[in-house]
Amino acid sequence: MAKELYITFNSMEKKVLPKAYYPGWPLTSYTVGVARNATDGCQFSVLSQEGEHKNLKIEVVGDTDKGVEIELLREGYVSCEGALYPDPVFADDGCFDLEEWKNVTYLINVSTKPDTVPGNYDFKVNLYENGELYNSYNLWVRVWNFALNPENMMDTTMGIDTRWLFLQHKTDDREGVFKKYYDMLLDRYHICGRFLPYDILDPRADAYMSDPRVTTFHVPYHSNFQPEYTDDDEKVIAYYNKLKTNPEWLKKAMFYVVDEPQRMEDYERIHAVCEKLSKVFPEYQLVVPYYMDPRDGEGVRAVDLMEKYNIVWCPKSSLFREDWLKDYMASRRELGERTWWYCCWEPPLPYANLFIDMEGFYHRVLFWQQYMYNIKGFLYWQATHWNNGSPWDVTSPVPELSYYCFGDGSLLYNGDRIGIDGPVGSLRLEIVRSAIEDYHMFEIAEKIFGREYVEEQIRRVSKNVREYCDDHRILGKLRWEIGEKISEYYNNK
Repeated sequence: MAKELYITFNSMEKKVLPKAYYPGWPLTSYTVGVARNATDGCQFSVLSQEGEHKNLKIEVVGDTDKGVEIELLREGYVSCEGALYPDPVFADDGCFDLEEWKNVTYLINVSTKPDTVPGNYDFKVNLYENGELYNSYNLWVRVWNFALNPENMMDTTMGIDTRWLFLQHKTDDREGVFKKYYDMLLDRYHICGRFLPYDILDPRADAYMSDPRVTTFHVPYHSNFQPEYTDDDEKVIAYYNKLKTNPEWLKKAMFYVVDEPQRMEDYERIHAVCEKLSKVFPEYQLVVPYYMDPRDGEGVRAVDLMEKYNIVWCPKSSLFREDWLKDYMASRRELGERTWWYCCWEPPLPYANLFIDMEGFYHRVLFWQQYMYNIKGFLYWQATHWNNGSPWDVTSPVPELSYYCFGDGSLLYNGDRIGIDGPVGSLRLEIVRSAIEDYHMFEIAEKIFGREYVEEQIRRVSKNVREYCDDHRILGKLRWEIGEKISEYYNNK
């Protein structure tokens, strides 16, 4: 007789590898805490230690008619130099076969509405085998008595590389497929694509620019990494003339022309661009991701070279190991300037990043650290950098930089691989979405209890960008405590 199936719940941040097994410690029930108008979740894994199992099915039943919605997403595995990790997530019918010693894991998302009634909700995760109920498992949901506002999220910007996108989808409807990727980032993950689905001068762009969830968009402008765009004065002036008719549009508009300057000639390029934009686009904002002082500028700091321009400050996250930079960015914020940060193929551990083979803890704590340093925006260079092939097959998009930066610049999957005419999300982005919502929860907590309280809680899991307690259970416990404290405050008002 085959052994019983091994069933366990896990937090979103614990990536369940194919043969992951925790003897003596299965979690056969789980509690999810979620604010109103928010999403969080957990994972449900099924493992056979002996023999195959056919015709299994998972379903979640319970109080779905009371404003709590449940979404089941199957986790797919991709290879990182031969080691399999979960990353693509997609909806299916909940039916699966189970190979021996290979987990099947579902992400269970719990979503609420603005008017969902706070309180406790009971759900059952039912597992069937050959049409017969194998067992039921408790999923408890705690809806906190406060709501997040998706129109008040932090600044984000993320590239969608259309070259590789169109190559994988093989479609003539390039505008349509790009829009699907942009809309998924915005609607599902609170992330603004770098460029709008339509040209700024196109009337169809107006709705996006007026959408409060769209916190930023980039003005197309020629650079060495986006040569297809113009630096024609008349076109730039036309952009400015339209955008200035609406102050909110103009406030969101960014230029991104120089990436990671390394030498004095790069700063000369910044100077030339700013000189030109000051004439044709007087209220320009230029974002410049940077990670070092100029190699050939002895004793010259990058910040000193940029501070005379209308800069959106964007140092690499690892630079916040330096106390002087934290103080400098605080001084720029006091002047009313924007302060963002970014990560890419760097930094590696011990810094938090978004690599496939990193535990999900690091994807979430990255945004906790961002809040701790009072950084208001997050820049990520690409979500679809598939230059070496489909992300289902190739997880090293930047081998020229490092072969082991699995998933760098590649956070979405081409849906045509599984019959979807559009994007497939990733476990990493699901965690990032929840982390962005954590950021907003921290803002609510700060308004009630003060910034010192929030920073104290974050430092219980992350003292700085290099020191943290990398236990997803402790992170979840702290998040629960903060959510409960806010909810109790509103319950007693």
